[in-house]
Amino acid sequence: MTLLHWVLMMIGVLPAQGATHPQFLPSRDVTVAYQMSAPGRPDAPYLLTYDAADERARIDNPSQGDYVLVDLPAGSARLVVPALHAVVDAPDLSALTQQVMDADNARFTPLGPGFYAGRHCDKYLVMNAQGSGTACITPDGVILHFAGGDIHGSAVVTATSVSYGPQPPGAFAQPDGFSQITLPPGMMTQLLGEQ
Repeated sequence: MTLLHWVLMMIGVLPAQGATHPQFLPSRDVTVAYQMSAPGRPDAPYLLTYDAADERARIDNPSQGDYVLVDLPAGSARLVVPALHAVVDAPDLSALTQQVMDADNARFTPLGPGFYAGRHCDKYLVMNAQGSGTACITPDGVILHFAGGDIHGSAVVTATSVSYGPQPPGAFAQPDGFSQITLPPGMMTQLLGEQ
């Protein structure tokens, strides 16, 4: 399972914030280190940096050296590939931001308390038409553990560390001087070797 599918799975299963669902977007600035496990793939670390005020995220893939910049209010997501000195705009990525804002049909069933990365969270069984899984979410909206699947596969994502605090200036900005590449719909998935 690739970073793209992990993001698709997490935001395709989890709903937008609402009174009937737990908060799942962090309410304050946070950086979370995650370890992802998926069948047939080596475990992989990811780093999520989130700016709560501007609803922006940066998801770093240290093993590949690339990262995704997500701007929820603008409905955009871009893959930054420093090795190619390029920023990739792809409808596949930007469509994810709309799913975050629109996916309000999931059903949550409380499962009890959990504890990951030194923090307490509440466990839920989460189900919708696209997939199902379990999530452990802190009261301030940080997902500490997610295990689930959809038509693209399954994965387990577990927080290994959580730190709160202001984010560095420029962490969510596109690098200056990088080439812009725009891919047609579906191309990102094909390039990543996923169907």
